[in-house]
Amino acid sequence: MRKLWAAAALTAVMTCAAAGSAFAQGWVQTDIGWRYASDENNAVWLNDGWHWLDGNKDGVSECYYFNADGYMLASAETPDHYRVNADGAWVNDAGAVQTKTAGPGPLGSVGASQTGQNLGGGTQQSQPAQTQGNPAPGTGTGTAVSGPFGVVTPEPEPEAAAPEVAEEQPAATGRVIDPNLPMVALTYDDGPQTGAGNRILDTLAAYGAKATFFLVGDRCASRAAEVQRMVAEGHEVGNHTYGHAYLQKLGAAEIRSQISRGSDAIAAAGGGTPALVRLPGGNKNSTVLANVNYPMIQWSIDTRDWEHRNAQKTINEVLSKVRDGDIVLMHELYDATATATETIVPELIARGYQLVTVSEMAAAKGVPLEAGKLYYNFR
Repeated sequence: MRKLWAAAALTAVMTCAAAGSAFAQGWVQTDIGWRYASDENNAVWLNDGWHWLDGNKDGVSECYYFNADGYMLASAETPDHYRVNADGAWVNDAGAVQTKTAGPGPLGSVGASQTGQNLGGGTQQSQPAQTQGNPAPGTGTGTAVSGPFGVVTPEPEPEAAAPEVAEEQPAATGRVIDPNLPMVALTYDDGPQTGAGNRILDTLAAYGAKATFFLVGDRCASRAAEVQRMVAEGHEVGNHTYGHAYLQKLGAAEIRSQISRGSDAIAAAGGGTPALVRLPGGNKNSTVLANVNYPMIQWSIDTRDWEHRNAQKTINEVLSKVRDGDIVLMHELYDATATATETIVPELIARGYQLVTVSEMAAAKGVPLEAGKLYYNFR
């Protein structure tokens, strides 16, 4: 993917937002993220949706997403289920940056506007994309590079692949699940994501809880150590397609390819061969159901953590609704979800719930998992 932000371009388009200083139209970096001043005389920020901007002054506009507070969203998924990269630009399922020449996209027929006006696309009630003192989403430690949030450091090179670790079974670990006691399956989509993911794993380990992680295949090779940790600690790894593709938009051959490539990538990273699939967005049609030859795991509690990115809202959504046999949907991408997990896990255990994987719960409830079928809960 081409870099949108060279240091020289940043120098040309960025205005430092010092207290009391005059504003000019263009990019402004604050303590907690990037904004775009749309007024030459006042601090008026683009917000609430998609905007066309020529980010690197090359004469070609890209589509950027700003939240309700006027901060550019980066390395995330928008409320309308479009993916944005670490530069805040819309990318398709292949990871290609979409420009004004790219054809239909989140704004309909693109090229209709190149002036930076608000073209809609939904509002985002999340917290700002970057917090002071933390790296930009999707970054880790390594050689510093210039990006839309200034100098950031990418994730380290993948560790040398360790021997594949077989999934631990209850009989091998001494783990006992009582079918007469209530149980819940916590599930996390869209990983692996090293920062939040390892925090979630730390919490689960501290309480002896297990969960199911539905992984995106093209994210696994660079985070193989986290995938191997999931398996080594007895969690279940499922398939969330190779590129987080919305399968209802694809033909039969493309659907099968997304599933098979996802399984291959997960196995290559040390995650074993997944036995379960979660459909991105839960989206399905008859073609999807006919071509995903795996049990498809939906959910009974949707925390919508991707939308609000608020730990307390996620906590409330789970603890106010949870029942025996529930499947809880969360996402591994967000620090707020990791924070929520730190409260949800011990509280559910205190209420008497066993925290189990999806397959463990199905077995305990006597429900066979069949290929081509949808499962929302086990009650």
